[in-house]
Amino acid sequence: MDFAVLVSAGNSLMRKPHLQSILLEWTGSIILSCTSGLACLVQFASRFTNMPSSLLANDHHRTFRRNVICFSMCFLSVVLSVPGSIIGSVAASDRLASLEVPAERRPYHVRLLVAFDPTSFDSTARQIQLRDIHQTTRRCVGELWAFEATEISWLDPVSEQGLVRLDRSVLEKHRPGDSADVWFVAAIETLPVGKRVSVRSWQPEIQIESIVKSTVVHDERDLTIALIRLCRDLFRPMGIVVQVNDRSVQIRLNGGEYITPDPTFSQLSPDEVLIPMLAYRNKDHVIEKLQVIPWTYLTVDEVDGSRVVGTVQSGLKLALGGKKRGRIDTLVVAVRPQFEATRIQLVTQSKPQLPLVAHRIEVRTEAVIPRVTEEHPEIDPASTLINEKLTDRRGFSKISVEPDYSLVWLFAFSGQHMLARVPFVPGAAAEIRFEVPDDATRLAAEADLQMLQGEVIDAVALRNTAIATIRAAAKKDDWSTVSQKLTLLKQQSSSSSLVDRLIAVRVAGVAAAKANRDKAAETRINRMCDEAVALIKVHLGEEKVRLLTEEMDALQSADVEPK
Repeated sequence: MDFAVLVSAGNSLMRKPHLQSILLEWTGSIILSCTSGLACLVQFASRFTNMPSSLLANDHHRTFRRNVICFSMCFLSVVLSVPGSIIGSVAASDRLASLEVPAERRPYHVRLLVAFDPTSFDSTARQIQLRDIHQTTRRCVGELWAFEATEISWLDPVSEQGLVRLDRSVLEKHRPGDSADVWFVAAIETLPVGKRVSVRSWQPEIQIESIVKSTVVHDERDLTIALIRLCRDLFRPMGIVVQVNDRSVQIRLNGGEYITPDPTFSQLSPDEVLIPMLAYRNKDHVIEKLQVIPWTYLTVDEVDGSRVVGTVQSGLKLALGGKKRGRIDTLVVAVRPQFEATRIQLVTQSKPQLPLVAHRIEVRTEAVIPRVTEEHPEIDPASTLINEKLTDRRGFSKISVEPDYSLVWLFAFSGQHMLARVPFVPGAAAEIRFEVPDDATRLAAEADLQMLQGEVIDAVALRNTAIATIRAAAKKDDWSTVSQKLTLLKQQSSSSSLVDRLIAVRVAGVAAAKANRDKAAETRINRMCDEAVALIKVHLGEEKVRLLTEEMDALQSADVEPK
């Protein structure tokens, strides 16, 4: 048995505070049993050595000697099996800890792999840096991280570019069998002036990896703290949703009962943003599948130890809620923007997806656009507007990070019609697609209605002209002209053809909207058609013609009566 392996196993066990009492009790029992067995062995050995040699020839005493030897071998086998038992218990203790210790009392197991520039750091300097890294992490993070920093030599080149080319398969190849909640790989390279520190992170449980984040240090004394701060910026705290009440959410934060000595290293603070995801676990409580809830975020309102209260911000009608189903948990992960801007492509939800060109995207601070009302005429709709963008010929638009707002709202418009409204965190991804309903159906129906509306306007103009002509002829007592114009007006005033065409437009538009499963387009087409019907009834109704006919008949009758 390798003594180094035994020591490593013991250290792994002793880093788990919840197992220390169990380990001490178990060790005490083994020591007591070994002491008792050793006492018996000494007693038997003393009796055996003090026997006369003449008695050893006796068969009975030869049997006694064999028993003593067998007992000694059994005792030695028990003693030698203790290290193996300790080694085997390490893996079992990990599983036991994950099941018995609540998440809020369990620290994150963090591993930092550091690659040093061999031209600037000798063996002594590297050991000093590793020692300083451990001390600085302990001083800043405390017990929140079960931290271990190790030097590596397999990163090639030792630079920012080497980290960019690194993937998880290389990490698993060089660290087989190792497990951790968070992996950090750092590269410290020498520049003509100063040193560049680059870090990249992986969090296997939630299947998240970061981009490379770097900083330049001119004073070597600041090297360690710069490295730890980069790790802090890439670290993404986790939690689990325990209660949902409408838009209010309560979260149990992993490791929330550990308070960091440095407040700037605390896991969460108010106004930070979390992203929820559904975690599907197997019978061993291991996550098999993760499903991100689209266009849904949680904003942190209050942090009290492991208890976090947040508010749901979602573009969906029902984002979170309902009872817990089987082995499905709702996890939340902190959002750490890593890019200066995000390119958003506006596309249709229909298949194939088509880019929407020259569509307006408004970036606002609130989910509702303020409207001017009679009670509040002073309201300014632009008060919540941050920026306004137009998509290019491929449907792309660039949304930059807003320093004052970690979460913004995107409004997509087609003309004056709003297509969609979603929350968004700029810089969280390099590129993302914004799928909105296909507005082609509504636009086609609106074009037909605009043509129909033009015909209604022409019909109204002809009717008004005819009515004016009839009234002028009546003043001149030209009743033949009045009769002729009234007959022509009755023929023109029939609105049945316009109504029939309107019905055709409604049926075709609604059918196309239903085929695309676009409830919004269906509602808008029906509303536009209802408005057009009301317009036709008001301006082309038969009531006006009837009243005009009765008026002319009365005037003509009064004119022919004898005076």
